[in-house]
Amino acid sequence: MRSVAIRLLPAVLFLPACGEKAAPSVATDGIPAKLNVAVASSMRPAFEEIAATFTQEYPDMTLAPTFGASGTFFAQIVQQAPFDLFLSADTEYPDKLVADGLATETFPYATGQLVLWAPKTASLDLARRGLEVLNDPRVSKIALANPELAPYGRAAVQTMNSPGTAQGIEAKLSMAENVGQAAQFVQSGAAQVGFFAYSLTFTREMKDTGDFWLVPATAHDPIRQAGVILPRTAHPEAAAALRDFLTGPEGQAILARHGFGAP
Repeated sequence: MRSVAIRLLPAVLFLPACGEKAAPSVATDGIPAKLNVAVASSMRPAFEEIAATFTQEYPDMTLAPTFGASGTFFAQIVQQAPFDLFLSADTEYPDKLVADGLATETFPYATGQLVLWAPKTASLDLARRGLEVLNDPRVSKIALANPELAPYGRAAVQTMNSPGTAQGIEAKLSMAENVGQAAQFVQSGAAQVGFFAYSLTFTREMKDTGDFWLVPATAHDPIRQAGVILPRTAHPEAAAALRDFLTGPEGQAILARHGFGAP
C-alpha cells in the first residue's frame, strides 16, 4: 500500500481511476492491520515468499502465519480460535465452515501434488522405482501426515491402496501430525521414505539432498486447496486484499514456483 502521508500531491491522483490499490482498513489509533493466518503446512515455503512480497506492497499490514494440519485448524476455528483467514490443503474443511455458518464463502487458490521422498544417501533409486521401494527391506518406516487431519495424508493412503501397490506395509507406517513433520521424520532418519507435498521439495535443504517420485494424480483424489476469510476478523478489507493477492497474478506466480498448480 502506498502511503499518502508522504505525498503532497493533488487528491485527484488518488482516485480509483488512477489504478492505485484501495487502502486496506487499519485498526484504530493508527495501529497497522495484523492478520492471523492459519496456513496448511504444505504452503509454508510458498506462503513465506507470498508474505514477504505482499507486505512490501502493503507496508502498513503485518501477517502472522501459523502452520499446521488443516484438520487441526478446522477444530480450532470451530472453537473460536482467533484467526482472520484459513488456507486449507483441501476444499472439505473450508466447505464445512461455510456449511456450519462459520464462514460465508470459500475461494480456491491452488492444486497440490504428492511426492514420495527419500534422501539421496539411501540409494533407493526412488525416481525410477516409485512405490516399489515401500517393500525394499531397507525401508522400515514410511512417514506420512495423519490422514484424519491432513489432506496429503489422505492422498498418501489412497496411493498405497491403489491397484498394483504392494500389500502388507501397514506396520511400516509412521504418522506425523502434518506434512511438514512427515518431511522432518525422513530428513532426521526416523523414517527412510515419506509422502508429503511436492511444494516442500523446493526448499534448498530438500532439493539438494533428496530423491523423489512424483505420485501420479490418478493415484488419489485431486488435492484442491481452498481458503476462507473468517467473519469475525477485525480487518475484513485487509483480509480481502491478501485473498486477492494470493489468487491474483503475483500470488499465483509464486505458488507455481513452489510446485503448485492453478486452482
